[in-house]
Amino acid sequence: MKSIDKTPVWCIAFTFADEENNGFVTLGGAGWESQAEWEAQWAALPVAPLGNDDPANLIADKLDQAGDLIIDKRVTAETVERLLGRPLGELIAEGRARTPFTISQALERHPEMAAEFPSLAAIAQS
Repeated sequence: MKSIDKTPVWCIAFTFADEENNGFVTLGGAGWESQAEWEAQWAALPVAPLGNDDPANLIADKLDQAGDLIIDKRVTAETVERLLGRPLGELIAEGRARTPFTISQALERHPEMAAEFPSLAAIAQS
């Protein structure tokens, strides 16, 4: 069996700051093999005119090849819908369905974590 080398990718992810569930929901994003293309795409991404006061609570996250956050900026609902090609309501609903907001939800989705982290399982049961 041959191992497949994965080419590191430079990414931009879109995140919804979900005040209702007190968490962050990943909506989608894109990646580029070229750092130059990644930089160009980031530079072309418009900042929400209202900045942190934009009611959509949407954030573009610039991620390096390791997936670490470099910088972020607020974006509008229109920008996210245009770039991801789907209505924001659908993206948020799907993202929420994939996101555990509590320890109990995380353990339900990943029961192996209970054995690996017994103190978390105890907290979730209390």
